[in-house]
Amino acid sequence: MRNKEAARVANYRKLQDTVFTGYEKNLYNNETFKFTTKLLNWNPELYTVWNYRRDILINSKFPGMNIDQKHNFLEQELRFVLVQLKSFPKCYWIWNHRKWCLKEDLRADYDLEMNLINMFFQVDERNFHAWGYRMFIADCIKDSKQTEEDRMNVYQKEFVFTTRMIKRNISNYSAWHRRSVLVDLLINTNAKLPKIIDDPKQELYRNAFNQKDKAEFLRLEYEVFLNAIYTDPDNSSVWIYGKWLFSDSFYDDMDFDLGNSFLDQAYGAVNELAELEREDMTGKENQWCIKFNLYLLKFKFVRYRKCGDINKYPEFLKSKFAELKKKLIKIDNMRKQRYLDFSLESA
Repeated sequence: MRNKEAARVANYRKLQDTVFTGYEKNLYNNETFKFTTKLLNWNPELYTVWNYRRDILINSKFPGMNIDQKHNFLEQELRFVLVQLKSFPKCYWIWNHRKWCLKEDLRADYDLEMNLINMFFQVDERNFHAWGYRMFIADCIKDSKQTEEDRMNVYQKEFVFTTRMIKRNISNYSAWHRRSVLVDLLINTNAKLPKIIDDPKQELYRNAFNQKDKAEFLRLEYEVFLNAIYTDPDNSSVWIYGKWLFSDSFYDDMDFDLGNSFLDQAYGAVNELAELEREDMTGKENQWCIKFNLYLLKFKFVRYRKCGDINKYPEFLKSKFAELKKKLIKIDNMRKQRYLDFSLESA
């Protein structure tokens, strides 16, 4: 057994030396291509070998091929990549090579790629490499459309997809992040989005996007955020999304009083959740609730400062800010200095 393992290691090292020698000497031919195939089947996490493989394709395989021949060859390459992804679904270099293959193929089937991603999500719906690849494919589909309405409708479908994925698992950070990117695109486009599904809630979102109504979007999304934090108060993905939701992305051009009403509503809801958490955890504080309300108080202070009304910022909120900081320092003393440095006036 030991002799077999030693022989296996020796063969691997010999093959690796052969491939890297070819790489250093810029050898581009069928033999070096086969060597990269053999080595990547052994270890697909060697990014230099993927780079070398692309160089071989560009310099040796593709020249002389017409569009159909290149498409057929790249379909074989995609099958090879898929084999590697099934064993190493979180290897960036494999996903990157698949992207490259699609960019090279003028007849790439992006709908097929979407189905492939859904297959990977059945195994791991939080695989951020797969989410990144889905973003790439959606952008490719969008770029293939002729009108701005059709292009933005691709993103509307992706927004609906994030809704579905978040309902399945609210701890899906990639779904929340993708949602924030899509909202920014959809609410700032001049395109009119068509109806795509028979869902009253989605129709409200569509109307908010079409009317560029950030306040209406916040009303709708606030319910999603509130349901998520009450479902899982310790889920960092939701709280991070919440900080984006209550940020300059929506409040810069919003009526001052209307914006403050949203902030006050969120602060009250999170405060109620903090009280429920103390009861459920026999007096223990939920750090996320404290940190989020500190963020809201500071964000509100910044809004007063931008309007030149900093002296109108309520004194009781300043006291509450100081009180929450003391709580946070008490329960997370390891980060004491970080919390001390966090003030209403700090950048």
